[in-house]
Amino acid sequence: MDPLILPIVHLNGTSRTELIQVRRDAAYAVHNAIDSLCAMSPNGRDYYPVRGLFDQARDQHARRLEYLDGIYNAIVAEVMALSDEEPLPGDA
Repeated sequence: MDPLILPIVHLNGTSRTELIQVRRDAAYAVHNAIDSLCAMSPNGRDYYPVRGLFDQARDQHARRLEYLDGIYNAIVAEVMALSDEEPLPGDA
């Protein structure tokens, strides 16, 4: 995974609460996308007329899930890191 690059929470910037909330919203959206993608898992009955096509579809599906899972985990890591920081004076 790439190094985590976090925003700096300070008085002139976006509040820690908002930084966390927008990331939580994004994480929920990606999680919903993962659920939707799982619902469209390839079914062998839809590919059997062409030899090897189901394996290709299954591999493609796995890659898509892997991409979304990586995005989800990166966003959750940001939320956790931002949540663990010490509060600043005036931080909402």
